[in-house]
Amino acid sequence: MRRRANGLTFVLASLWLAGSAAIAQADEINLYSTREVPPMEPVIASFTAATGIKVNLTYVEDNLVKRVTAEGDASPADVLLTIGFDKTTQFVTSRLTQTISSPLLDNAIPPQLRGAQWVALSVRPRVVMARADAAPGAIHYEDLAESKWRGKLCIRSPLHQNNVALIAAYLVHHGAETTEAWLNGVKANLVHKPAGKDNDVIREIAQGTCEIGIGNTVALAQLRAGREGGDWSAWARAVKAVPTAFRGGNTHVNLTGAAIAKHAQHPAAAQRFLEFLVTPAAQRIYAAAELEYPVLATADRDPILVEIGSFSPDALPIDQIAAHQQAAIALIKKVGFDE
Repeated sequence: MRRRANGLTFVLASLWLAGSAAIAQADEINLYSTREVPPMEPVIASFTAATGIKVNLTYVEDNLVKRVTAEGDASPADVLLTIGFDKTTQFVTSRLTQTISSPLLDNAIPPQLRGAQWVALSVRPRVVMARADAAPGAIHYEDLAESKWRGKLCIRSPLHQNNVALIAAYLVHHGAETTEAWLNGVKANLVHKPAGKDNDVIREIAQGTCEIGIGNTVALAQLRAGREGGDWSAWARAVKAVPTAFRGGNTHVNLTGAAIAKHAQHPAAAQRFLEFLVTPAAQRIYAAAELEYPVLATADRDPILVEIGSFSPDALPIDQIAAHQQAAIALIKKVGFDE
């Protein structure tokens, strides 16, 4: 396995270096990003050092689609980058992107984590969490509706995008009737009405309010890293991410994704930037900035993620899950999950 991983790393590095002549044609690219400036600065600096191409970063706090749509043909954006596959795939459905053709990206990124006009750069597994001293060895998402968890489960609003995405994935796996029954079972197992963020779910598990909860590993990792202070770090240390999968499948993940803008003035250089972001060295920098898991399987993970554990992304194509989000929202409202 190590020999195969090293071989893939060599192939990716060779493919990226082979395009060096093409990138010399552009002096700069314009990156529109909903990821804030500080986490992006190290990887941008590395790209510029490797290529000589300057990256002009425009931070768009919210509604990147609205911004680029309003700019129309005059948009200066070359690369669009955002958090969440709902927003990533919306670039495509809003006709703001162009087709990407790259052997390097195809080799680096699992097929379910890329589309014809977008790619995932890092992933955020959404898993069951429990107190470290009483956590099950593993669990299936399907198990969360079992009566053994009655009055023991915490979750943020099911209408938050992270939960909509998970429920949409469940819907693709099992169909509408089974998903509705599952949602009713999960609702019956709640300690209280869904509230707060994933951080609050982790805190409540640590404090004993609930035995299990659902959250993204990025929340657990950032709290353990002390990004919200000592109390939050201590609570996160008391909580474990449980190996979680669909029956017959793997772990549901969300992602940070990117695409080349439809009216990009520097499409070749924009593609080189995306390709750089999935090289082993860049993946270490990029994924570690927010404590996400690298999309490149051979990339080194941050020590906190090594400590939290490994999760294999489910094989369902993200585009297929994204297409079921509205149906998932309809089911959430039908069972009155937030009531």
